[in-house]
Amino acid sequence: MKMNICIAGLGNVGSHLVNSIKKNNEFFKNKTSISFNITGVSAKDFKKKRIFDISEYQWFDNPLDLINENRCNVLIELIGNEKGISFELVKKSLEKKIHVITANKALLAKHGFELFEIAEKNNVLLLFEAAVAGGIPIIKTLKNNIFLDNIKKISGILNGTTNYILSTMQQENMDFEQVLNIAIDKGYTSASEAELDIGGFDSAHKLTLLASLAFGSNIDFENNYITGISNISILDIMNSDKLGYKIKLISEAYLSNKKIYCVTEPKLVKKDKPLANVDGVLNAVDIESDHLKSLFLEGEGAGGRATASSIISDLYEISSNSNIKSLGYRIKNLKNYNKFNIDDIESSYYLRFITKDVTGVLSKITSSFKDSFISVEKILQIPDNNNKKNVIPIIITTHKIKKTKLLQAIKQIEDQEFILEKISIIPIHNN
Repeated sequence: MKMNICIAGLGNVGSHLVNSIKKNNEFFKNKTSISFNITGVSAKDFKKKRIFDISEYQWFDNPLDLINENRCNVLIELIGNEKGISFELVKKSLEKKIHVITANKALLAKHGFELFEIAEKNNVLLLFEAAVAGGIPIIKTLKNNIFLDNIKKISGILNGTTNYILSTMQQENMDFEQVLNIAIDKGYTSASEAELDIGGFDSAHKLTLLASLAFGSNIDFENNYITGISNISILDIMNSDKLGYKIKLISEAYLSNKKIYCVTEPKLVKKDKPLANVDGVLNAVDIESDHLKSLFLEGEGAGGRATASSIISDLYEISSNSNIKSLGYRIKNLKNYNKFNIDDIESSYYLRFITKDVTGVLSKITSSFKDSFISVEKILQIPDNNNKKNVIPIIITTHKIKKTKLLQAIKQIEDQEFILEKISIIPIHNN
């Protein structure tokens, strides 16, 4: 069997994909009796230096021309625009009954419902293993391996850039801006795309897709609550370490009272938990179901080779004439869950107060908490030799409390003249 492939986008992932298919095609053929034949490629710049010889492939200046020739069986979209040419190319391919593989999580999180509907109508697949967690086979795990499990919760670290930043801040005792610049220099993010990463939006795009697979919910990016990592200070990192935690950007989804909870935010994770020990640019996903207390998957969440591996796995699924739907569900069976109010969640919290070093500060803070029925678990007063004179950080962790009650108490405390900075509030992750 020969499968004709067209590839739009030849950046890091696209280039490694072409290189891998060329290098391993005989291996693929011997293992599966399938030959992958690249019939056309398209990208912004024909002259750009790449890891393969571009002259070996038919070039198209306009990516839409890739699907106007009858030989294309599968279109691989790696351009990465949230809408624009990426949306037009994917939509027209599906309408022409051409299978599509994409790594474009933003496109699917924002416009996926429409595109999956077109794919189902035309009896073709729209596959996206490469869109979430790079080389970790999380999509097929949810869609194939444990599809009939009743998923209770899915949580994880879904962005390698933010994980690298938080890990390096802790390991090297460096502040956020310093490590962000290093991450840009290393190519983990770029100045133009950094906000998608550090703002938590990239992780939330991926969580939107995972929630749909796990709970059969409509693909709706607006269900997300998102907080990034730019306000995490080195003080928070150091204090968390003293308390036995690491700070990670955690994406988490579950159903509660027939409403969907989708949150991406920094959390303190106990050091003995697997998620706390996922460092550098790695990603990880933890799944809890009625059959599995914890299914933990960890691996390379980005990079050309890892993501190319996921694309090749989607090519194999298409070649296998799979009867499994793109999302596992029929579109008409997806449910429209209401968004859970995050302020109704009960959680434990880490709080950092920067105060004047004067008598009675701690008693005033704890008195405000007592009046609001907030139970304190731990209190740390940590003198900092590098800090300004007469200034002291106070660290408090709470027992579980609704966020609404906590915020009411925090507002009263922040109005006190002894508070010098906005109070840092970080929830504590509890598996």
